[in-house]
Amino acid sequence: MSHTRGGEKVSKYLNVGVIQMSVSRDKATNLKRIAEKVQSLMDSFQKPECIVGVEGGIGLSSPETIPGPATDFLCELAKLHGVYLVAGTMLETSDELQEGEYYHSAPVINPNGEIIAVYRKLCPFTPMEAEVVPGKEYVVFDIAEKQAKVGVMIGYDMSFPEVSRNLTLSGAEILIRLASDIDPLYELYKEFPIARASENQVYFVSVNAIGHGAHGTAYGHSMIASPEAFKLWEAGSSESFCTLTLDLELVKTCMEYGTYYKDQMINHLGHFNPPMPYAGRLSEAPLYKKQRT
Repeated sequence: MSHTRGGEKVSKYLNVGVIQMSVSRDKATNLKRIAEKVQSLMDSFQKPECIVGVEGGIGLSSPETIPGPATDFLCELAKLHGVYLVAGTMLETSDELQEGEYYHSAPVINPNGEIIAVYRKLCPFTPMEAEVVPGKEYVVFDIAEKQAKVGVMIGYDMSFPEVSRNLTLSGAEILIRLASDIDPLYELYKEFPIARASENQVYFVSVNAIGHGAHGTAYGHSMIASPEAFKLWEAGSSESFCTLTLDLELVKTCMEYGTYYKDQMINHLGHFNPPMPYAGRLSEAPLYKKQRT
């Protein structure tokens, strides 16, 4: 399927590559692993146009600025291969933060090697991320070559339906999530990607780390779910990489005519426009007022 942009046909298929990998405390080791996995993806028959890594994939032990040495390396990598790259997350220092405070950030890099966005985790996993200051903005970036929009999430964000819904309302057709989910969370989280995909009628790409980390063992099982709630691909518990072709017209079809030409959740949300009395002021909700008394 394709459509026309200025007389030129634009494909509505997007090849998304995922890198499920272990994470080291040494940033240089992580960057080397990312470069190797990206090369493996690019050497494969089905070359990715956008590549997604894992939470902590850049490094969480040595905070630095964005731009900085780590993102300089990743910018060169993206430019070398001509891909959109969301390679992992890192702790970001900033002049606007107090000493000992950081953002948990995912830089987004385009095929020209330019940082086009930085997503800062909205929902840090408290108390494990006590030093992380929540971000303030949603990030939806454009892949202009395909007229595609991609929303970015990190880890715990998936537990809050409001995050994926607001990304969808911002125009995202694909939600990517960089994660480091540990073993005790498997039963709780294993169906979340499918739920988030189906309730928003978008693709959901959840890329999880593997191996021992500071807070437990990440279980892998990265997953890509379709707008129709199909599990398109799931990894195992070892290092893995894969490229999958996503049909973006399916998102449009599901939203316009309904999933299976039946359930029009996103259309109906706009039609019914249910009241959201506590949007932007949750502290006023009776639930939280009761907890404070």
